[in-house]
Amino acid sequence: MSLSKQKGFSKQKMGLSKQKPKRERTPGFKSVFIVDPIKGERLHLAKLLKQEKLLMMTFERLEDCLKQNNSIRPDLVVYVLRKDKNEPNQLKNIKKYFKNLHFVILMTSEVSALDIEELKASGFTSIHKANNQDMAKNFIYTLMPECQVTHAEEPPVEAK
Repeated sequence: MSLSKQKGFSKQKMGLSKQKPKRERTPGFKSVFIVDPIKGERLHLAKLLKQEKLLMMTFERLEDCLKQNNSIRPDLVVYVLRKDKNEPNQLKNIKKYFKNLHFVILMTSEVSALDIEELKASGFTSIHKANNQDMAKNFIYTLMPECQVTHAEEPPVEAK
């Protein structure tokens, strides 16, 4: 007779179950999900926004980004508007749980109008409109200031 049967041990009692423990998040480490149906633009934006304390993930569709079974949860979502692909009305259909995330809506020349107040009225708690990539980057650092890389070693530049 084996020791585990003899003493009444089971795998679950010993902590050997097949379930993986949930990973603890590293403090100061944030994830940013970029949703854009155009692959080249998605990757370019990820490279532009990439910082040491940010995990950048890119997605073609909003549904893929916000799946319940994703092991990594976004802290912020950059949603790039594209005509006939990523429309503002797709945002209204997401679950209430995800509307509590930070959203930055990046405008493109394809979609010129967005009523941000209408989206806020539909339940979004933190949604912002960026007219260009630099503005999106500024929103990320405003919403998550702990992720901004500071250059403490460099002396400040003085104007003469």
